Amino acid sequence: MSSKEVLDTTAQGYFYTDWSAMTSHDWAGMMVTVITFVLMAIAYFYVFRPKNKDKLEAQKYFLLNEQIMGDETTTTEKK
Repeated sequence: MSSKEVLDTTAQGYFYTDWSAMTSHDWAGMMVTVITFVLMAIAYFYVFRPKNKDKLEAQKYFLLNEQIMGDETTTTEKK
C-alpha cells in the first residue's frame, strides 16, 4: 500500500481538508458554522447554569404579559 492509500483509508484521510482549494463561499460557510457553534455553546451554558435560574424564571412570561398589557391599553382606548 502506498502512503496515499493509507492516508485515504484512515480517519486522517477522511477529515483531510485542502485549505488552499477552498473558495470564498467555503470560507464563509465555515465561519458561519463555527460562529453558530460557539454562540450555541455560550447560550447552552448560560441557560443551564444554576446561578441564572432565578433571573431567567423572572422573565418566564414576559411575552405573554406584554401581550396582555398591550390588549388592555387598546381596549381602554376604544371605550
